[in-house]
Amino acid sequence: MGKSNPRKILNIVKILFLTGDLKKIGGIQTYNKDVIGALNDLRIELLVVEYKNKGIINKIRFIFLFLSSVFKFQPTIIFCGHINFSLPVYFVKKLMNYDYVVFTYGIDVWEIKSNLKIKSLENARVVVSISRYTAEKLKQQMSTLISKIYLLSNAIDGKKFYPKNKSAEILSKYKLSSNNKIILTVARLSSSEKYKGYDNVIKAMSMILEEIPEARYMIVGSGDDLERVRNLIKKSNLEEYVILAGKVEEMVDYYNLCDVFAMPSKGEGFGFVFLEALACGKPVVAGNADGSVDAVLDGKIGLLVNPDNLNEISGAILGVLKHKIDSRLLDREFLRKAVLDAYGIDKFREKVEDLLYELQK
Repeated sequence: MGKSNPRKILNIVKILFLTGDLKKIGGIQTYNKDVIGALNDLRIELLVVEYKNKGIINKIRFIFLFLSSVFKFQPTIIFCGHINFSLPVYFVKKLMNYDYVVFTYGIDVWEIKSNLKIKSLENARVVVSISRYTAEKLKQQMSTLISKIYLLSNAIDGKKFYPKNKSAEILSKYKLSSNNKIILTVARLSSSEKYKGYDNVIKAMSMILEEIPEARYMIVGSGDDLERVRNLIKKSNLEEYVILAGKVEEMVDYYNLCDVFAMPSKGEGFGFVFLEALACGKPVVAGNADGSVDAVLDGKIGLLVNPDNLNEISGAILGVLKHKIDSRLLDREFLRKAVLDAYGIDKFREKVEDLLYELQK
């Protein structure tokens, strides 16, 4: 796929971008901000409309703002930052023949039961997928999408996430020492996202502690599943060994605090947190049953395990902590270079530019 001339794109492309609240923290918000950033870098004429709050009144307000933006801005094409935004756009296409693009991630499209959502995808000009796994799930449901899917994985900013020494301040905060071997997971603790795999890391801790008593497991994140996780930790007699750090704004010091990043998930569309950890030069353990496989380049830069197998999870983590794995997967410089080569900001911008080029054909 050839590269295009940004000035040529600028003359013929006006994009109306529909997205959720960009101030909220989350993988989809980060992804949409990266796409918007790339479009701005390419000097595309862009209007962003955000759906900021739930509720029928705010939904009506959003649809009104969307429709008025169509008439005033007169975009060349509409970008839907989530499949839910494609529903009103689908009707606009029927009435006014507007082309649109739909961005898809993970469980939002793995099992689509709404006929309207299916129609909205089938009528899109392009369906962007965050990973090969999600792309395959879409193709299995709708063979008509095979020629429409465009792969655009996450981007990682190497200037924001980078290797550094362990923070003495954070070690002190959690009563840890330099002798502790720290396992880290960063995930929203939501009852709807138990697939992240933190339950099974907790359950595997007893096996890990038998061989490495100084191991500690830290979970960064908050949500409505927190109390259940606390009870699981208590029931497992692991209060001294599992740390619930809660919500953290600046993550680079936490990634650099760990000795291994582990999230054996089975419902990730991609797994942006793996890129953040790898950019900090940290070894990672990921599940082999979802989009995480893309994030670690099919195992080239991370260990893949069966997310339901506690022996595999504990074995992989112990392999990292005891340095009994491929030395490249422990090499900070190798891991950082490999992830930035594959998913760096410049690479992402090139892929966005290629998408715009394809849309002009």
